Amino acid sequence: MKPGKSGKTHVHQTIKPIQRISNMAKESTFNPEYQAANTASKVVAALERLSEAFRVLLWQEAKQHGISPIQVQILTFLLHYPEKVRTVTHLATYFNMTKATVSDAIKTLESKALLNRKEVKKDNRSHTLHLTREGRSLGKKVEKFANPMLDAVKNIPPGKQAELLEELLRLIKDLNEKLIITPQRMCFNCRFYEMKRGGHYCNLVQSPLKSSDLRVECPEFDVAVLKK
Repeated sequence: MKPGKSGKTHVHQTIKPIQRISNMAKESTFNPEYQAANTASKVVAALERLSEAFRVLLWQEAKQHGISPIQVQILTFLLHYPEKVRTVTHLATYFNMTKATVSDAIKTLESKALLNRKEVKKDNRSHTLHLTREGRSLGKKVEKFANPMLDAVKNIPPGKQAELLEELLRLIKDLNEKLIITPQRMCFNCRFYEMKRGGHYCNLVQSPLKSSDLRVECPEFDVAVLKK
């Protein structure tokens, strides 16, 4: 404290930085008080709860069959995708994991006689992955892990489902552009897609698209070239 020109003692305002730190701590997506007045934070918190639900469903299914959650996902993937993408490299990219992690999961599935490898003719260092009869049988069982989530979504009116799909795809695209997740083979990332007359349009089929027509994964996908 210092005396001023008037002889009065002045107290320096030293508490403001502390208050600022306290306010910053409160401005957290996971602070219920902050969430109450911030819609974006509530959306993020809701998405986090949904991700927890997926983790629980995956773990429950995996534990029931004596495999790991990533092995459940690999079996499900191999059940539905074409041979050209059934490789360790593609799986690592698709699931945002290291090749080493995926390779370890593949080795375990191979040791359980659930899949085998097939050499690529033009490159004997590369292999494609193929489910055995037992692998296909187990894959058809474990892929149902997401059914409780599917049932919940089905309770949403169809029009609202389409709106939700569109907004989720926009969110995924934004995360793609920020390199948080790998680019997805969806309409918004495809060179055939454009906004035309205020609506979605596919230049491959030369037809407008409703929100419900948008795809998360399209077999005809061709990556868009970024405009400079």
